[in-house]
Amino acid sequence: MKYAIILAIPFVAFTSVAQQVQVERIFTNAGYPYKNLIMKAEKVELVYTDKQDKTTCRVKVYKGDTLHQGEQVEISSKAFSNNPVKSCLARKNAKQILSLL
Repeated sequence: MKYAIILAIPFVAFTSVAQQVQVERIFTNAGYPYKNLIMKAEKVELVYTDKQDKTTCRVKVYKGDTLHQGEQVEISSKAFSNNPVKSCLARKNAKQILSLL
């Protein structure tokens, strides 16, 4: 039984490292409603994948136990690099989520 516990510890350590997601901070100067949304929320996640010249992305907004998220969109990589939050979340959706916070 002692050996089973000893072998389980490295397995748990390796699986937790494999599931880590790369996190980076992105600053925006998009203005209203995006800035207000970021300021009011506890956490805003921008989930994206790059494929050649296209980026697929979605914005997730957390406030307490509640999650609000925009629809997944496909945009050009250039638009994403210029203004990621504004490109991935439509202004109408950002205002709607802001009203719910």
